[in-house]
Amino acid sequence: MKKSVLVLFVLAVLIITLSCNEEEASDPQMNAEQMNEEQINEEQVNEEQVIAKEENMEEAVLEDSPSAFLELCYATSVDMPESQFGPENVFDDNPNTCWATMPGAAPDEGLFFSFEEPIIISAISIQVLPGSSSNEEITYYQLYINGMESTIRRAVEEPFPINAWVKSIFVRIDATESMEYLENGIRYAGSLPVGISEITLLVINEEGNEVPLQVQPIRKVSGRVQASSCLEPIEAYHPDFLFDSRSEFGWNDGNKESTGEGESLTFFFNQLQHIEKIKIWNGYHRSLIHYDQNERASVISFGTESESAPVYRLADTMEPLVITLNTPLEGRSFVMDILEIHEGAMYKDVVISELQFFNGEEWFVLDSGESETRKHEVLEWAHNTSAESFIDKQVFASRITTWEDYTQTLVLRSNGSFILWKHREQDGDTEIMYADGNWQIIDDNTVKIFGRLHRIGRYSQASYDPYSGERPDRVQDMDRVTMFNDILQFDSSRISSDSGLFEDFVL
Repeated sequence: MKKSVLVLFVLAVLIITLSCNEEEASDPQMNAEQMNEEQINEEQVNEEQVIAKEENMEEAVLEDSPSAFLELCYATSVDMPESQFGPENVFDDNPNTCWATMPGAAPDEGLFFSFEEPIIISAISIQVLPGSSSNEEITYYQLYINGMESTIRRAVEEPFPINAWVKSIFVRIDATESMEYLENGIRYAGSLPVGISEITLLVINEEGNEVPLQVQPIRKVSGRVQASSCLEPIEAYHPDFLFDSRSEFGWNDGNKESTGEGESLTFFFNQLQHIEKIKIWNGYHRSLIHYDQNERASVISFGTESESAPVYRLADTMEPLVITLNTPLEGRSFVMDILEIHEGAMYKDVVISELQFFNGEEWFVLDSGESETRKHEVLEWAHNTSAESFIDKQVFASRITTWEDYTQTLVLRSNGSFILWKHREQDGDTEIMYADGNWQIIDDNTVKIFGRLHRIGRYSQASYDPYSGERPDRVQDMDRVTMFNDILQFDSSRISSDSGLFEDFVL
């Protein structure tokens, strides 16, 4: 009897269990919820796998991509704060950062970079900032590969083929979205900056695949530099120019009547630094003439302030010189003394154009931040004069007739530099002239410009060159660089040259 009861009890439990399972299976809402939950979990797993796969692929590409250190990198115009809009941002693989110009600066501005050694570049891709309430959009730019200009190109993101050994690249802005093509005046009169968010250089790796080159910018370290003396005007020869990547600008000592022997530079860093090598662009690199006519350092010492410094001899060359220190140095302040000089053909000013330090892993430069201070001073002066209408802007003039095609442009930048272009085609003759360098405030209506004047021309008939003092022969090429200075007068409607370097600009 007990056995029969037990069997009936077991059968009842099984029936109840099967009934519950059938009820659960027959409930569509519960079934759907369970399926959705399982599907979501599966999708999450798949998404995580895709993300992980993409990250692994990116890491593999980066590991497989060649890398290269920049030797020089600068922009002709940089918005403030400069630490936020510097040219190094175009190489950080972050489209949310950028190089940007000063507000209103666009045509004839650009970004330059060079490598320690030439690299075969297959293509270049340039991503410009789109037009917005904060930025004007670049529509056309021009590339200069190893100093040779290419045709003007529309600003598109598709890679442009190069397929050549590349030592340097300069990206020059040619036009913006709202620029007017006037015969005279300021073609881009807006008050917004323009910029580039990313520059990607494509190279072929060892496996034969086209991959992005990993560009290593020059690191900037906060500090200040102090010179024993500085040539006037200090705005043009400040020791900060040692670290601006523009080899045509540099520090000049200020003792005109004596040689540079005994001059010194002291470098103060905010944090402890390790230095194994220094790289020097010795002499004035604005041109070969500037180099020859000014003094260069011949023997220097370099060390910390607290210890006697070893002595190093420098070759007399315009090539950058890398000096391996006798012993690596640790400290926050270092001194370079100029003990002997290579004589200049005309001037007794010793000049050093660029300087970099190597910590064992990367090259770095000193950043004092004083360039922004000087820029603010220029902008304050311009705000109270007629210069406010054209400072940092391209001033344009052109004339086209049946027998002549003439164009000239001028940009006076708030950073103390300038660029002047002039192009003329007349009766089969072609003449191109550009001048660049520094400018100095004289008064509220006068500035002085000085630097390098480069004239290029080809003549099919006799033509006079006022800078040579003679008439060239028939069908003669001309490529001449000279040192020059000029006084510019301006008011609210006109900019003129005292020496007739260019025709008057009408504002």
